[in-house]
Amino acid sequence: MKRYVNYLCVLILALMFFELVWEFFLDPGTSVKPKIDVDSLSLGSLVFLLVVCVAMLGLVVMCFITLVKFVLNVNRNQVFTKKNVSLLRKYGVYVLLFGVGGVILFSYVSIEIRGIVNLIIDTLGEGLFALLMAEVFGIGVQLQEKKG
Repeated sequence: MKRYVNYLCVLILALMFFELVWEFFLDPGTSVKPKIDVDSLSLGSLVFLLVVCVAMLGLVVMCFITLVKFVLNVNRNQVFTKKNVSLLRKYGVYVLLFGVGGVILFSYVSIEIRGIVNLIIDTLGEGLFALLMAEVFGIGVQLQEKKG
């Protein structure tokens, strides 16, 4: 059972990485490549975009770290614990914040609206699903505490 969970988690991590690479570098469906007209932006806007990009990079790293910690806890047979509920909630919030950062970034970048809509739907779906799973795990922790 643990091996199956490990395979699924590695597959999820690989798909997350592939999706990031695909969306930002390899998507043949975008007819307009993302471009920022640096001359039309003020210094404050450029610094703001830099901060948003660094924050988004940090959020991606935090998503990977929390997911790996969750998998390690499951491998230690610590499934329905408050720590896992906290990790899932953090993961969901990080993904939602990444989506907000992506919308802010795409508002400055000339790209077709399809990319923004895909980002919003993907990140909202993934983030809300993670928060849903956190609540389900929280209910499991409460049931386990009542039983034992």
